[in-house]
Amino acid sequence: MAYSKKRQYPRFKASIPVELRQPGVNVPLRAQTGDICVGGCYVEMTSTQQVSKEVEVILWVGQEKVVAQGVVVSNHPAFGNGIKFTNVSNEDRARLQKLVDSLDPFHRAPQNKP
Repeated sequence: MAYSKKRQYPRFKASIPVELRQPGVNVPLRAQTGDICVGGCYVEMTSTQQVSKEVEVILWVGQEKVVAQGVVVSNHPAFGNGIKFTNVSNEDRARLQKLVDSLDPFHRAPQNKP
């Protein structure tokens, strides 16, 4: 039987500079995303983190940063980590949504009707 799992949010390919910060560690891990959605991202890096590790994710969108708390949900050694966002402020969620909308080729701005 084939297993099919639907994602909660659509993901889009995007190379966005990202920093991962671990509690108690002063030096961030710098990498790039492979894909992103409102609920998380895939971070491409050779030195991966263990599943269930909590991290702070800082995405650099132009000159603005989006900060989210997250947890590592997948580990692919020498390739990267899947990270689920667990806490994002309303302001950062709005920035993240704007970014994701810009990546969606089917996103249509709401039509204003008279």
